[in-house]
Amino acid sequence: MNSSLKVKIIGLMALFMCCLVALLSYVSVTGTLQRGEVRLREYQDMLYKQKTDNMKNLVEAISSAASLMTEEEAKQFVRNARYGVDGYFLVINTNGSLAVHIDQPLEGQSLTAIKDADNQAFLLKLLEQCKEKGEGTIQYTWLKPGSSKTEPKLSYGKIIGKWNWLVVTGVYLDDVTAAVLKEESDIQQEAWSTVQRYLLIAAFALILIIAAAGFFLNRYITRPLTGAITKVNTYATKMDETVTTQASFSIELSSSVSEISATMEEFSSSAILISNHSQGVADSAAQTLQRTRQGVAEVEALMEKMKEIYNDNQVNIQEIVALGHKSKEVTKIMEFINNIASQTRLIAFNAALEAASAGEAGKRFGVVALEIRRLADSVMESTKEIETKSNEIVAAVSRQVVASEKNTKGIEEGLAYSERTVSIIYDIENAADQTTDAVQQIVLSIQQQQTAGEQVLTALRQIKQGTTDNTTMIQQIKTISKELANLAEELELVVEHGKKAATAD
Repeated sequence: MNSSLKVKIIGLMALFMCCLVALLSYVSVTGTLQRGEVRLREYQDMLYKQKTDNMKNLVEAISSAASLMTEEEAKQFVRNARYGVDGYFLVINTNGSLAVHIDQPLEGQSLTAIKDADNQAFLLKLLEQCKEKGEGTIQYTWLKPGSSKTEPKLSYGKIIGKWNWLVVTGVYLDDVTAAVLKEESDIQQEAWSTVQRYLLIAAFALILIIAAAGFFLNRYITRPLTGAITKVNTYATKMDETVTTQASFSIELSSSVSEISATMEEFSSSAILISNHSQGVADSAAQTLQRTRQGVAEVEALMEKMKEIYNDNQVNIQEIVALGHKSKEVTKIMEFINNIASQTRLIAFNAALEAASAGEAGKRFGVVALEIRRLADSVMESTKEIETKSNEIVAAVSRQVVASEKNTKGIEEGLAYSERTVSIIYDIENAADQTTDAVQQIVLSIQQQQTAGEQVLTALRQIKQGTTDNTTMIQQIKTISKELANLAEELELVVEHGKKAATAD
């Protein structure tokens, strides 16, 4: 095998081994650092707890001793109490003022006026905490004696019930910080030692892998690779023939799909045109149905009007007949009046005769009888005229009755025609309604056909696109098969060179 190819394979294996070692180192170091952080926090909490427990013991001890004294003696005792290099005690009244301090001018000041380097009234916060729980701790920043810079400090306080005092003491945490930093440095050193161990193991493993890779490459890859190259050439030739057949089939399929797509597009256009015309017919049928219903309503209104006219005409006939009866009654009354006038005229005539026979004494009575006679004659003439007019009215009433009866027959015929017309229009309305439903069904069917045609056309376009993509992929596969054949030839040359190099070695 060519030495350059061997170097490349061994180089890839070495790269893989380096990546594996780097990954293992990263996982191990990350785990070590994470465990170190947990250990560092636990170590720091342990130191804080030791500090707190020491301060608690000191506060309880001095509180026990102070409780046996008077208040003034206890104050002086707390002022003078010291421990360690810079440890001291102070007392806070529960009302919020400083009761005892080694710096006596501070005694009596409000806790709100005593603030740390961060401008926080830390003693006031400690007092609130101790009022709630009986004891408490607080961490703050304070100027360390004998130094020009501030340091973190932890204070502990506990309330004594005898004088309502809060006894407080505190310690600086610079030694805790130094111990934590040392522990952190030890953890980092441990992580670096882990990385060094992994690097040594990786170097040794890499040397073994390179030696084993050279042996296996020379013995187990060269011969199998020659047979594989022959098979690759055979498969590449068969693949090229298959790809050529598939390409021809894809071209024919694409042509057929194009023709079907053109036919479906024409069918879709025709369906759209038919749908538009059918929609117009449906609109016309709907308008016809609407107008037919309007016609039915108009004819029904006309029938109602004709019925009203018929009823009014019947009422008029009844009134005309009643008028005829009244006219006949008037004629009878006129006859009666005429009889009375005749009798009156006869009586007047007899009275005139009696007046004439009476001589001078009956002249005036004769004049009155003459006037009564004239009046009776006038009444008889008037009754004759009234009788004539009454007869004319009766004749007119009779003619009006005949005309009204004739109009009634015409109205009845009109009603009959109107009823038949309404029946016909109802039939037309039903037919128009059925036509509208049928046209709507036709429009719906055409629209469904149009939708189905569009779906088929979309599917054909997708098939065409898939065929095009398939043809492209086939061309790519053909190109790859050619490249694979070329690569097999080059690999065969490399194997031959490797055999020659191995024989020379």
